[in-house]
Amino acid sequence: MTGGRPQTVLDDETDLNGPRVDVDRRVGWVLRMARMTTPGPAGGPLRLEAMAEAVGVSTTRLHRVETGATRSGQVTDAYERVLAMPEGSLRAPVDVACRTFPYAQPDRDPGQPVTSTQEMSALTEALQGPEPAAGQWLRWARALAQPGAIGLPERLARDLVRRLADEMSRSVGHAYPARYEALALLRCSAYGHLVLEVAQEVVGDPHVQVMYDLMSAVGERPTPEALAWCLELLDAGRDRLVIGGALAIEAMAEVTGQGFWAPVVAPLVDRLDAAEEGTTRHDWLSHLLRLVPRPVVAGSGRRPVHPLAPVPAIPDWSRTRVNQHWSECQERAWTITEELRLGPQPMLARLLFDIAIGPYESRAATSHILLRGVPVLAAEVGTQVGEIVDGHPDPLVRERAGRRLIGTMDHRYHPLATRWIAAGSAEERDRGLRLAGSAGHLVPEEELRAGLTEAALYAAGLTGHPCLPALAADPTLTERVRGAAAWWLRAGPRVLH
Repeated sequence: MTGGRPQTVLDDETDLNGPRVDVDRRVGWVLRMARMTTPGPAGGPLRLEAMAEAVGVSTTRLHRVETGATRSGQVTDAYERVLAMPEGSLRAPVDVACRTFPYAQPDRDPGQPVTSTQEMSALTEALQGPEPAAGQWLRWARALAQPGAIGLPERLARDLVRRLADEMSRSVGHAYPARYEALALLRCSAYGHLVLEVAQEVVGDPHVQVMYDLMSAVGERPTPEALAWCLELLDAGRDRLVIGGALAIEAMAEVTGQGFWAPVVAPLVDRLDAAEEGTTRHDWLSHLLRLVPRPVVAGSGRRPVHPLAPVPAIPDWSRTRVNQHWSECQERAWTITEELRLGPQPMLARLLFDIAIGPYESRAATSHILLRGVPVLAAEVGTQVGEIVDGHPDPLVRERAGRRLIGTMDHRYHPLATRWIAAGSAEERDRGLRLAGSAGHLVPEEELRAGLTEAALYAAGLTGHPCLPALAADPTLTERVRGAAAWWLRAGPRVLH
């Protein structure tokens, strides 16, 4: 029972590999979980009636918000205040998910617009200080992106967009979703061309170390210029650029719908036919082509000459015991909710499936971003995903879940990372190093130097490791290593607030 009424069990009952997800229910569920996992003044979670009183709305209206029947930005903001959450830590994940899936219901109460030059000036000046907070970036971007906004000179706006992009790429914890949402809002606004220009500048640095989230933000607004650039990145000589281009193209498809794919099929097939099997380029081109709806592929008249890269074998996509992947996610979700005394939460099983098993990178990303709004659940899901990575019998599942694990764990150090770094395979070592960097765990210098891969440099960079100056200046090291170390010295370590 919650708030004097039976609690509706929320689930996303859409097909596990279908064209849509139930984003409205996902959003309502996250708000409910934020309330139910945060202790109130009496020690336990606030009941619905008490939350409604604190927020200043009726219990009926709040019930509609928590079940996904209504979306209200102001209510979400109020949850942050009542639950003493950092500004933007709940609102940003909700807004990211709703924009990614454009069939989500509109925000009926997004908040009061900024209408005075004084307020806009104050928001802008706050970002020119030494350490602006994530919530300040979000408020500024929302004001600048609103219809009829008070504008800024492009030079000033571009400088701030560049700073925002740099901070966002190094942000962890609640600092990340608000900055990502701020950048995505600007990409979808009249200043969207500046976000594209900044992204092209960042990616043009031959030693750029982090760029995937920036590329996803570019994909929030599909334009001919952005699509052409991302297709060019698929031909790049660096794996990182290929992956960034693919992630942006997938984001464009998600926000556009099935109509996006028809003119893109031929360029993708041409590139796949020219790609060497077993390469990163072949893997990600295969991934994009698998996302194209079958009727669109059939209508294009194009068929790849080479086979697509292999993916995890999921012979049955039903939500039954026949689908062992689904059953495992149900069991793992139940382990989490039973320990936290939350009762059955089938929505958690669905988010866990989308993160660890599902074929869509965009859905995996929005699922773990939503979970960041409920830190205690995010931590437990990260632990479960790590166990899948460590022990699943299908190596392709282990690879897919492992690639997504860092976004789930975020700034928490997974206990498996220590073993992976010390005694794992090359892939496991790199995974552990990335987890260490995100968590701020300082890896001993000798372990970093044992193999100066991109992951090792990531771990050194995000932690501001004392060895970075020596790496950047060491003439015995390759230009790749020296350039990466120098890039991290310029960029700086993790952003936490």
